[in-house]
Amino acid sequence: MIKKSFLPKMLLYCPCIFLLANCKVPFDPTLKSSDTNALVVEGYIDGTLPTIIKLSRSRMLTIGDTAARKYEQGAKVLVEDDHQDAYPFTQTGNGIYSSINTLSLNPGYQYRLHIYTSNSEEYVSDLVPFKPSPPIDTIGWDLKDNGVQVFVNTHDPNDSTKYYRWEYNETWEFHSWYYSNFIYNEDSNKVYPRTDQVYTCWQSDSSTSILLASSAKLTNDVIYEMPLVYITQHDKRLSVLYSILVKQYTLDQNGYNYWLAMQSNNEDIGSIFDPQPNESVGNIHCVTNPSELVVGYINAGKTVEKRVFINNSSMPSDWNQFPYCPLKNVVDNPDTLKKYFADGGLDPIDLVEPTTYSASGVDCVDCTLFGTNIKPSFWP
Repeated sequence: MIKKSFLPKMLLYCPCIFLLANCKVPFDPTLKSSDTNALVVEGYIDGTLPTIIKLSRSRMLTIGDTAARKYEQGAKVLVEDDHQDAYPFTQTGNGIYSSINTLSLNPGYQYRLHIYTSNSEEYVSDLVPFKPSPPIDTIGWDLKDNGVQVFVNTHDPNDSTKYYRWEYNETWEFHSWYYSNFIYNEDSNKVYPRTDQVYTCWQSDSSTSILLASSAKLTNDVIYEMPLVYITQHDKRLSVLYSILVKQYTLDQNGYNYWLAMQSNNEDIGSIFDPQPNESVGNIHCVTNPSELVVGYINAGKTVEKRVFINNSSMPSDWNQFPYCPLKNVVDNPDTLKKYFADGGLDPIDLVEPTTYSASGVDCVDCTLFGTNIKPSFWP
C-alpha cells in the first residue's frame, strides 16, 4: 500500500523523469577534415633482393570515407650513395618503384633515397649506414592456449645489430570435404566430368603488424622466441600443411624508434584513456618545401629470409573441424538439376547410380571459393 505522504512526491518526480527520458538526442560529433597530402614512403634499400619503394599520399579524411589508396605516380626514384653513385628505379605498378635487379651495394658506403615527384617536388632521405642482417637461426613454434605460437630466433655474434624488424608471408594448403569428379554448367543445365580438381587449394596472406625487437639492453645481441604469428585452435591454416617465409631487417637506432612509435600508434590506441599517438618523425625531407610533412623511414642493408613448414600431423588429433556437409542425391533430369545445382547451392560430386549424382554444398566441394588450386612453386 502506498503511503499518502509519498503520493505528492511521486506526482512531482514522474513528469521530471519523463522529460529527462525524452531529452536524449543523437550525438553526431563534428569531425575535422584535413587534406595533408603528405608523401608516404615505404621501403628498404636492400642489398639481397631487388629494392621496392612504394609511394602514396595521405588523403582528406571525411566521414564514411572508403576511397582507395592515393598512389604517387610518375615519380623519378633513385638510390644514391655517399660516393656519387646513383641507381635509378623503374615504376612497375601503382606507386611501386623497383630496382628490377638486386643492387650492387658497397657495405662500407652510406645510402639514401632521392625522389622527384611529377609536380616538381624533391625529396631526399638522410644518409644511413649499410647494416647487413645476421642469419635467422630458427623459426619455431609451440602449442599455446590450444593454438600455435610461431616465433623467430636470431643472434649477432659481433654484437653489432641490436635492432630488428620482421615481415612474413604465410601460405597454407587446405582441402574440400569431398572430392568432386563432376561440374554443373548452368547455361546448358547439364553435368560434365571435371577437367580440373577443386579438392586441394592454397591460400596466402602477409603480415600486417609491426614486428620489432631490440637487444640493446641485453648483455648479448640475442633475440629469443620473438612472437611472429599466433594461429588459433582449429584454424584452417594448419588443416594440412602450413608455410611461413620470414624476412628479417636490420635497423639503426633512429629507425627502430620510428617503427616503435608507429607500432604504438597502430596497436596501442584503444580509447581516450589510452596513450595518445606519437609523432613519428622519419628521416625523409622535402627539399623544395622543408616544412612539408613526409611519412616514412629509410634504412639500408642486407635482408635475410627463412622458410619453414608445419604439418597437421604435429597438431592435436581434434584440430581439423569441417562445416556441416550432408550429402544429397540428385537425379539427372532438367528440373532436378536446376533446382539443386542452379538454385539450391549444391555441387555434384560423383555418380551413385547411372542417372543420379551425389551432391553437397558448394563450400564443401569447391575449394577455389577460398583459394587457388594452382600449386605454389615452392610447395613440396
